This record gives sequence, structure tokens and C-alpha cells, in this order.
Amino acid sequence: MTRVAFIGGGPKCLFALLELRDRCPDAAAEGLAIDVFDPCPPGAGRVWQEGQPTALRLNVSAGILDAGPSAGPETFAQWVARVEPRYRGERYPPRVVVGRYLAEQFRHLAGTAAFGLTHVPALVTGVERAGAQWEVFSDAGSGLYDEVVLATGHGMALDAPGQPLASARNGGPLIGEYPALGEEGIPVGSRVLIRGAALTAYDAVLLLTEGRGGRWTESAGPESGTPWLRYIPGGREPSGITLASRSTLPMVPKPDEVPEDIRRCIDGHRQRVLDWGREIACLPAGTGAAYTGLFRILLSCALDCAERCGSPVTPLDLWRTALTGRTGEGQGTESAAENIRRSIRANHLQAPPTAQWLWARVWSGLYPEVVRAVSRVRWLPAQAKLFHRVSGQLERMAFGPPEGTALKLLALFDCGLLDQGPFPPRPPRDTVLLDAVTPPAGVLDSAAPGGRAMSPVIAGLLAAGEVLVREGERGLLTDADGTCIDANGNRNESLAALGRPTEGPTLGHDTLNRTLHPEPRSWARRIVRQRLPQHLGERS
Repeated sequence: MTRVAFIGGGPKCLFALLELRDRCPDAAAEGLAIDVFDPCPPGAGRVWQEGQPTALRLNVSAGILDAGPSAGPETFAQWVARVEPRYRGERYPPRVVVGRYLAEQFRHLAGTAAFGLTHVPALVTGVERAGAQWEVFSDAGSGLYDEVVLATGHGMALDAPGQPLASARNGGPLIGEYPALGEEGIPVGSRVLIRGAALTAYDAVLLLTEGRGGRWTESAGPESGTPWLRYIPGGREPSGITLASRSTLPMVPKPDEVPEDIRRCIDGHRQRVLDWGREIACLPAGTGAAYTGLFRILLSCALDCAERCGSPVTPLDLWRTALTGRTGEGQGTESAAENIRRSIRANHLQAPPTAQWLWARVWSGLYPEVVRAVSRVRWLPAQAKLFHRVSGQLERMAFGPPEGTALKLLALFDCGLLDQGPFPPRPPRDTVLLDAVTPPAGVLDSAAPGGRAMSPVIAGLLAAGEVLVREGERGLLTDADGTCIDANGNRNESLAALGRPTEGPTLGHDTLNRTLHPEPRSWARRIVRQRLPQHLGERS
């Protein structure tokens, strides 16, 4: 009997188990028992749990769910057509629909997999080595396991939220549960100040407007072909909502379609990014890498795209935007509404593409190659902060809300219900505070060595030297198959981490794309090889 414990039962857990099912012959599955610890329904986990309001929509195309090997008896599109036909063909369906699909996938997997699979609806409080095994402690008791996989995603209920906002109406992060946004917590007619101006903050705005009975109607805009919206209040909204952030910049809305010539231009630079990654991987041990070569390729791609679409941006314009997040025209003076409106016009080819628009297309278009190229790269100390600063700016441009969400925000700006600015040193006393800043990806609240573990589970493993966070990073260092690296730099063979806890050494884990990261697939192959050492030709 081999017992495996997954700590966290969200999509990353589900994807790893689907990979195991696809590769595990019956002989390897015999005697293999897997327990999935999560207080929330497995598959959906905390972020995608059922019961969320339909105002909250998927922020990426639903087609991403059907990427990769067989996921079950139905693709997401087929499942929606059968179970939720009103959302058939929608690019951005409600998140609760996605959660139902993920939960059903897990139930189907548990009923059909050759290995044993059990959901333990309990919160894990600690993981400790016990000889050749691991003892997992939870509010349901403790047990011994041969293998532990950390797949905690956005964190568990006992995790510290990072840097909490004093006096905020919500005591914890707005992740999957939103009781603090009800009328008891935020009365009708109150003034609301939200710390944060990213996707979680946008969710809060929609729940306080559309979620309280507000409606949207199409409105004639200054240009034909652009579906501008007008907001019709439901009467139960706050009197005003302010998004507050350090940059005062909104996220850049993504277009529904990218021009074909831009796609072809980006395709021409994919191999260059991968070649750079191979060169970096060959550096002698202990040598830090410079990001210069990578950004030279990305800048070249952005300039090629600019030439294709007739944009007059210069290399200096592009680099300044990568550093500051602001485009040349109107730097520091353009309002959030003006920024969103200009981005939407660029998406519809009704305005020249700006440096922001170009970077968004390049970063999102080449992201799979960038993720592979920089995986586990050890940056030069002087360049690590700058790389994360630039990549953070580009992610805000590339992975913003769908255009439909941006149009709703713009309608709220236009009717005076919403504004955006810096967070005040002393919020007004009559203002209701909401904290929409999610805990940072990784396991520390700031970069090592000064950062503190947000989870008691991770804190215990770090103290025992079972896992490692490199200086300047927040995430756990793992090998290519997800195996954790211990404090001495060695593989900790029976301890693995997948997804968001490893953000930093690896990038891009806030995704439902099964194929973007190879670690779940490689972890499944390792489990099969260990159980059947003579069976080296496991299913591909």
C-alpha cells in the first residue's frame, strides 16, 4: 500500500490526478491510495467553489479548460451544452459554472480511476517527517503517508493574508466567498473604499452593483462598432465606490481577437525565446542570469508588431512603459476611465496601438515560451527585482479583464458611481473599507530572507529544512517533476509542490491551462516509475 496526501484539492490537484489516471496502468494503480485534504469541494477548491454569484465571470476564454489530454467523458463545451445550455458558446461564463464542471470532473475521476481516491473535508494544520514517511495533521486527526503533495493554491483558511488592512470589513481575502459584501456589511448608500485595483477589486465592484440588481444596456458611443454600455442602477448600491492603488492604473482589457498579422509576427519570435532559455540553462552552477537577452527579444517582437500595425512607438517608449506601466501620451495625467476607453478603442482598431497594447500582445502571446525559458532561472541579485518589476507591469497589461468586464467598469466610471485614485493615508471615517489585495503568489509574504511564511504548514516545513525558498524569491524551489528541494539543495523525494506555492522559481500558475506547466505530468510519471520500476514505458 502506498498512501499519498494532497494538501489542497483545487484545479492543480485535479490536473495532476488526471495526468496520473492517463498514465497509470492497472498494475501501478494497485495498492495506491490518494487522500485529498480540502474543506472545500475537490476539483473546484476554494476559488471555484459552487454558490458564487453569477456576476463573477471567468477572466480567460473558457476554451482553456479543454486544453490538454482527455479530461473526462465530456469537454467543458459539451458539458455546458448539456448542463447549462444558457451559457453555451459564451467565452467568459460565470465562474460558478466552471466550478461545477471542475467538481464534476473530480467526482467522475474518483468513481473511475484505478487507484483509490478519497476526499477528506478537513483543514491541514501541519506536515512533519516521520522516519521514511510523513505525518499529516488536520482537524480530522493525523495519519501517515508515503508521499505528500502541496497544492494549496491561494492558501487555506488558517493562512495569514499577508499585510491585512486595518478596519477592513472583510477579515480575510475575497477568494471564493463574499459574505462581507452583503448589505449588512456594506449598507445601501454607503461610501466604499477598496484597497486594490486588479481582478479581485473588479469582482467586488460587480458584486456591489450588478450583484445588487443593477443592469447594463448598450449605449451609442462615439465610434460605430464599439459596444459601449450604460449602467441602470438597481437602487441597492453604495453611493460611491473608489478603487485605490499605488499606481492608480487600471488593468488593460484584453481583446476578444488579436489581428492575424500580429499573431504571425509573434509566432516568428517563439523559438528565439526558447533558444535563450536553453542558453541560460547551460550556465555553470552558481552563476546568475541577466534578463537582458530575454527582453531584447521581447522588445524586438514589440517593435516588429508596431511596424505591422503602423504604430509610431520607439524602443524608448516601449522600455519606459515596461518600467512604469504608463504609455507615453498622458503619462501620469490620464484617468483610469480614459485609460480603459483608449485601450478598448485600440482593441477595435479605432486608435493606433499604444506601447501598452503592444506589450500586452507580446507578453500574452509569448507567455508559454517565457514560462518555459525562465523556469528555475537564478537571476543575478541586482536584476531579480527589476525582472519581477517589469514582468509585473507586463502581466497587468496582458492579463487584464475581458472587454465585457472593462465596459461595465467604464459605464460605472461614466455615471459617477466608480472612481480610482491613490489610497489615502487616512481614509475618511464615514467610509466602508474593503481589502481586495490577494495574498502574493508563493509561500512568503515578501521575498526571502526577510519574508514570513503565510501558512503554518509551510512555516513548519521551512523550519525543519524540508523545503527551500531562494533569496530574493517567495516561492518554493522544486525540481522539474515538482519534487521539493530541501535546505541543503537536495531533492526531497517524497515531498512535492505544484502550482501557486512555487510561483517565483516558476511562473504563471494562476491559470486553468493544463498544458502550460509540465510539473503535474512529470510528477505523475515519477509516481508510475516508482511503483513499477520495471515498467519504464508508461503511457505517454
